[in-house]
Amino acid sequence: MTGSLKWKLPKRELFLFLFMAGFGLFKQFLVYNLPIMAVPKGIHDDWIMVHMAETLRNGQWLGEYNDLTLTKGMFFPLYLAVCNFFHLSYLNVTALCYTVSCMLFVYGLRPLLKKARAMGLLYLALLWNPVSYSVQAFQRVYRNSISYIQVLLIFGGFLALYLRRKEPLKKQVLWVLTAAFGTVSFFYTREDAIWVMPFLLVFLVIYLGSIFCLWRNTRERHYIGKGVLVLVPFLCLWLTGQLIAAQNEKHYGIRTTNELQDSGFAEMYKSMMAVKPEEDIPGVTLTSEKIARMCDACPTLKELEPYFQSSKEYWAGPDGDADVWEVRDGWVFWIVRTALAQAGYYENGAKADEICIQIRDELEKAMDEGLLERQATMPSTYMSPWRKGYLGDLFGALGRAVAYTTTYEEMETLVYLYSEPDENGGNLLFERITGDKTVWYESDMIELAGWYAVYEGMENVTLRAETAEGGVLGSVEFSESEDIAAYLEGQGKMVPGAEKCRFHLKLYVKDKSQPVYLKSYRDGKLLDSYELGTGREGFETESSRLNLDWYWDVPERHGLLADIAYKGVILNGIRQVYHYSGGVLAALGFGTWLILSGLLLRGVWLGLMRKKKMPGEQSVTEQLVLTSLLFSYLVLLGGISYSEISGWNAILYWYLSGAYPVMIAFEVLAVLSGIRVLRNWKQ
Repeated sequence: MTGSLKWKLPKRELFLFLFMAGFGLFKQFLVYNLPIMAVPKGIHDDWIMVHMAETLRNGQWLGEYNDLTLTKGMFFPLYLAVCNFFHLSYLNVTALCYTVSCMLFVYGLRPLLKKARAMGLLYLALLWNPVSYSVQAFQRVYRNSISYIQVLLIFGGFLALYLRRKEPLKKQVLWVLTAAFGTVSFFYTREDAIWVMPFLLVFLVIYLGSIFCLWRNTRERHYIGKGVLVLVPFLCLWLTGQLIAAQNEKHYGIRTTNELQDSGFAEMYKSMMAVKPEEDIPGVTLTSEKIARMCDACPTLKELEPYFQSSKEYWAGPDGDADVWEVRDGWVFWIVRTALAQAGYYENGAKADEICIQIRDELEKAMDEGLLERQATMPSTYMSPWRKGYLGDLFGALGRAVAYTTTYEEMETLVYLYSEPDENGGNLLFERITGDKTVWYESDMIELAGWYAVYEGMENVTLRAETAEGGVLGSVEFSESEDIAAYLEGQGKMVPGAEKCRFHLKLYVKDKSQPVYLKSYRDGKLLDSYELGTGREGFETESSRLNLDWYWDVPERHGLLADIAYKGVILNGIRQVYHYSGGVLAALGFGTWLILSGLLLRGVWLGLMRKKKMPGEQSVTEQLVLTSLLFSYLVLLGGISYSEISGWNAILYWYLSGAYPVMIAFEVLAVLSGIRVLRNWKQ
């Protein structure tokens, strides 16, 4: 049309998008209604995530200050709180976010992949990644469930920027935002996010170097803008850290994002690890004898000595012998923090930080004066000091980690996933925050939600569940329902007070053979009576209406599991395909990368020494992308392998969840590159 912009989506583009969206929706259907894995007794991991989400949701920042508050990144609790604010299912949102991240990653690499078939193949391989629907890295309500999403955003965003470095500046904005969100969210989710730093640093050097060369050759000013734009994710990372630290200072008196990374505790703990133990116990740096010697050399630490013992008794449990128990490095910092908490130092952040700095200074002085022997430590505070013989062990563990990840070991989707409620009602908190359901072993629970309106008005109306004898099982606390008021008004019913008529009840009925009634009263006078379980939609009379959005009891939940059992069969079947083909694809990918690397080096050597044609830009770019993915994967596996041999059992797929999409992307891209080179050679 003349004088107007006419935008038309090419059929091939539309088909590709519908292809991706269709498979994404199918996967969304398969994970819908799966139960969550609630671990309310995991107060240092799962519970603290959900608890902080609740406090964020209530406008209380991260809640009360104690030895748990600033030990984990705050992004995952924020993620849960946002889902809860919009009344969205945690599992559904997580699955959708992963699908979107797969699409962004594939579209980000489009200049490299070029063909729609290659993009579709990579998308499918990433989409059905078994870690994205496994029990420990998806159904479990813990931060590992978003690591693989964040990793795809980081690598997809930054690689897209490099691949589009010659394109107009406006085409890079989406990828800068993608990279920024992935980087910021990842670094403030996990303390071990440092494994992506080598990739980020190398990327920055290569990208800025390439931009500088392009600017020098063309003198086009937009390259300067690109050089500045690529720094935005790093600026956002710093600014977000300042914002979080400022909030922590405001609420707790300590300016830090995480006490395990940057605080007096981190410095004190590093000094503790620097003291050389006299006993050589594998995986144990803070031995009992070493703690005793440190206490003798440091007056402030001496005051904590009784609390170290009581802390060990707490962590050893009722069946453990704390007197002979040596704590491995992966958990020992919790012994120290528990001791500080028992001594009363976690009243506020400033007090805790002050005492930790004081202990650090005393330890450093004792080592400088020769009272305690110093040993070398690792760059990361929480990595065990290097020991003789570790090199061979490290390569052995790395080999096990490669075999473990490439064959997708231990992953499983559980439909019959039972959670045992604790005495504090922790499962209820998990369900309330996530909007998803657990399945309990006990069978005396009934749960229902909906709304109830008396057309004359809701003033002084009460609604409660009762037994046939009149025993009260629970009373409703009505919540906001402006949508219901608008709906009733649309039906021609002006109901005063209908803005607050929603309810949610959990009941515990020991004898389910007897009926349970939902009864309403006004000023003590009975208005309506409804027998639960006789219908699923409620009732309507001339004077009132009860609407049940849903009604579940535990046997019904078990029945639901039977109804969705086929989903587990399908998902676990797909995982088996990955399990049996993973090793072959990994070998093909790595072998192809070696061959392509050799061909590239040979081409460069011939170009320099014999003045032949240098390798093309496409070949160089492919090799840079493949190498960045491979080495990032190995860096993560290397860190996990070191933890495995030195501190704790770390080769587990939920700790490695971020490695799987990187590994899959490398394997598929390497094979596709090999096929392209083979076709060109045949021609």
